[in-house]
Amino acid sequence: MFFGTCFRPRRGLLADGVRASLAGIEVLDLLAHAPPELVWGLVARGIAVVYAIAFASLTFQVGPIAGREGVAPVAELMAAIRRDFAAPRRWLYFPGLLWLHAGDRWLRALPWLGLTAALTIVAGGPHTPLAFLLCWALYLSLDRAVVLVYPWDSLLLEAGFWAMFLPALAWAPAVAATGAPTPALAWVFRLLLFRVMFGFGKQKFAGSTRADAGFLQGFTIRQPLPTPFGWLAHRAPMWIHKAALALLFVVEVVLPLAIFVPGPASVVFALATAGLMLAIAATGNYGFFNVLTIALCGVCFDSATAVAPLELFAPSLPATTLALQALIVLHTFGALLCLPLNTWASFTWTLWPWWERVLPGALRWPIAVFRGLQPLRWLHAYGVFPPRSAPAIKMSPALEVTWDEARWHTLTPRWWPTLEGSPPRWVAPHHPRFDHAIVYEATGFHEASVLRNLTGRWDPYGHARCSGAGRLMRRVLRGELRSRLFFGDSLPAEREAPVAARVRMYMLEATTPAEQRASGAWWRRTLVGPHLPRARAEDRWLDGQPPPPELWAPEDWRWIGRSRLGPLLRRAAAGEDPHALVCLETTELTRADVDALWDEFVPMFAATDRDDWSQLPALVERVRGRWSGPQIDRFERLLGRYALLGMARCERLFVAGGLRAILGRRPAPLDVETHLHLNLLIKHVIGEGREAYEAMMRQPETAAQWLARMSLRSGWFFEAVLRPERMAHQAQKFRMLASQVEVRGWPRPSARAAKLAAWGAARVRRLWGAFAMIEFLRGEFQEEIWAETPERWPRFELCADLSLRPLAEPGETIRS
Repeated sequence: MFFGTCFRPRRGLLADGVRASLAGIEVLDLLAHAPPELVWGLVARGIAVVYAIAFASLTFQVGPIAGREGVAPVAELMAAIRRDFAAPRRWLYFPGLLWLHAGDRWLRALPWLGLTAALTIVAGGPHTPLAFLLCWALYLSLDRAVVLVYPWDSLLLEAGFWAMFLPALAWAPAVAATGAPTPALAWVFRLLLFRVMFGFGKQKFAGSTRADAGFLQGFTIRQPLPTPFGWLAHRAPMWIHKAALALLFVVEVVLPLAIFVPGPASVVFALATAGLMLAIAATGNYGFFNVLTIALCGVCFDSATAVAPLELFAPSLPATTLALQALIVLHTFGALLCLPLNTWASFTWTLWPWWERVLPGALRWPIAVFRGLQPLRWLHAYGVFPPRSAPAIKMSPALEVTWDEARWHTLTPRWWPTLEGSPPRWVAPHHPRFDHAIVYEATGFHEASVLRNLTGRWDPYGHARCSGAGRLMRRVLRGELRSRLFFGDSLPAEREAPVAARVRMYMLEATTPAEQRASGAWWRRTLVGPHLPRARAEDRWLDGQPPPPELWAPEDWRWIGRSRLGPLLRRAAAGEDPHALVCLETTELTRADVDALWDEFVPMFAATDRDDWSQLPALVERVRGRWSGPQIDRFERLLGRYALLGMARCERLFVAGGLRAILGRRPAPLDVETHLHLNLLIKHVIGEGREAYEAMMRQPETAAQWLARMSLRSGWFFEAVLRPERMAHQAQKFRMLASQVEVRGWPRPSARAAKLAAWGAARVRRLWGAFAMIEFLRGEFQEEIWAETPERWPRFELCADLSLRPLAEPGETIRS
């Protein structure tokens, strides 16, 4: 009796739990079998609503960013594309409506037209597929103007591309579609949702270790634009951050597989994803990403279409359906190819120059096909934020101006925290693109980065002489920044242009809630180093105009070959005289410039040890004192052209090593690591004088004899003399990043893991030259002359609870 009395309630509770579980499964099953027309009506309208949000967000941003008086005028970019690419290639490489006109009125009209088209989709009607086509074309056109490279931009363009093929929508107030899509088209949307969620999961967790369990504790502050709740969540106990990370692993890595199991499992994944999107929106601002992902979750509620036979290429199908199915099969194949990549590599992976070394010609066709289709933005890789735990800080570059060379005034963006009192805010689903881009400016992953070809945007103009902050400085110093979009009232419109400006780097650490209530300060602000040196309006290193092909990143070899220089490179490869080719396809370089380069500029350094960069400040001063800025620019272009012609002549010897050279099994006849190293070798030979260069061009096999004498310093020598500010900036950024990665107390890998990592790193360095440049530049430009503000980058240690804390006060604490 005693035991029966004790266990009867427990059996009742168990029975209640079973009944509740069965009821829950019934609800999930009911949700999973919603009417397909209703599901796809909601999904299509959800995409349209996001289009409306995206276009509305751009209506007041596109002019200040890309107008003729903007920071990066799109008219200059379109003119550069006309200069560098012949028709009709340029229209295929960079499709869009800006080819009709790139003036301010048309540029400002594009987002308004897109907003109108999106609202007509929400209203419904038989025109909705055509309206989706218009939205996609308009948003694709704006890619040239505002560089739509964020994950949510990619997701909207990809979802919007396939939305064109969805059935038309019923007129409002009905929300259903007029029919269900074909099973193959429904598969594309389910696969897209899987790729987004699993892509973010694999990026976060691949290669992570136990020491990364505190990832979210630092990320809540370090993320681009934290919200007030994100700022507060940083103070949660570490066990909450660890539990949240474990839950994140389940939602982003495990549950996405459920999308391939139509029914209740898919609905669980959809509901978990929607919940995660709400949590992300509560803690950080990521534009319309959360809204769009929730809209796409709707596809999980249509099990009827998901389990229907695909009927691929059935003979009875109309030609249009067969063509769409072929496109879907190709897209699925491409999705599998780029699944391992992250968001930033999705624009460049088909352009990596080492494909010809890795794959035989018969296997390169997929790369060529997806390279040709990439301008349509119909396929992307997904995943950002690497798994490594990082300190809970924000590195915040502050643009400071002065009108009297004595007092400096800080310009404050509206959404990005700059001062102690800058509050975190909610701004999503609006996406303040200027403010969000500051996080990449701060880390150095911008237009002036040597990592340009590894990750970056689609076009080659992302490799510029200065970063976006440099272009912004120039506008401010010239009194041309009239829009309040960037700095609001902190840049008084009634004052004359500042006489000087600089950008310094500050570390922001979150205060405690008690400190915030007492002082009103959200951050502790510490000056830790330089970002851009003091500049005046006339300084030429602030030039941010789209560079010509000879100044593109050498590893953008595919783009260089596509440009107007391509035919010249092929002629040089065939053995034609480089001096006869170097001034073709331009009216800005003359024979007099060529003679001055070989007879005056190069001989100036004949007695200079190009491996000794301690002489650089004096050499830079000599060069700038002897030649004008425009003449120095022409020297730089000629050096770039001669180097490219030399690369074309010697490339076959470099590529001949193939995959075996990359794997270290057999050296190539010209055994340099990458296309960048090949470019540096040619510049080293140029530094040896005209006769050495001409001898190499006559007999490219002799280039190998210079390898033993070449170093990264001698190869980069001319760049360091002509553009020291750009190189010094990159060196400072790499040292700053290293200070946050090289953490005291971080667990050491095992001997076997370290050996494997070293082997992998050696192979990677034979694919992308940028990695060698990172290691090299970290040790350069450390003299005080290159940094008005001393480098006091913070160092960190791993604590017992797996959080990261500063080792010591790194710099000067600033009170705003």
